[in-house]
Amino acid sequence: MKNLLLMLLLLGINQIGLTQESNNSPTLPRTGIKTALLGSLIYPGLKVGVERPYKIIQVDKEKKWGIKTILKERYLTANLGYYYHPNFHDNLYLLLERQKRRQHMNGWFTETAPGIGFSRTFLGDEAYAVSDEGQVDKLSLAGHNYALVSLSVGLGYNFEIKLGQPLKIYTKASLLGMFPSNSDLYLRPTIELGVAFSTSSFLPATPKLLNKHKTKRS
Repeated sequence: MKNLLLMLLLLGINQIGLTQESNNSPTLPRTGIKTALLGSLIYPGLKVGVERPYKIIQVDKEKKWGIKTILKERYLTANLGYYYHPNFHDNLYLLLERQKRRQHMNGWFTETAPGIGFSRTFLGDEAYAVSDEGQVDKLSLAGHNYALVSLSVGLGYNFEIKLGQPLKIYTKASLLGMFPSNSDLYLRPTIELGVAFSTSSFLPATPKLLNKHKTKRS
């Protein structure tokens, strides 16, 4: 009887240890849907997108007070953006980004993302074309096509780390470059304030997980 009680006690301690280890394990990211208010200088706009993780590097650093864990998350992101510049044009663009996020276990994260894409502008006023013969025709949906490059930096908070809620809030500043244009490269700064949420059923992802352990320097 004593041996049986001892075995049950050891089994219970082992299960508690496994549960604690599981609870302390970082929450890995999932595919997220993003939506944001977008501003280009003082011009209003919107932005929606999808971010899909493909690689996670878990870095454990030995500190005097214990182990500090950081997740270096890598995403591929597709975005559709729009802003309205009064008396000039409407700009609709598709942007693909390679997103690098540094997720801390207190919930805060920083990120950077270079991107490439395509932009189509639509003139805000009526436009006309005059042929060599002098014939004037009104143009519908007049505008220009541009190649697009971008670079952005962001700061946000991940509610899933501490509260278990699959929700992030973030702000991001970007510099868009559209070419060719009259000035060879047309630069447009933007800033966005948005949210991202995820579910286990939307585009399930299995990112590659790597672990790195850094010992404390003596």
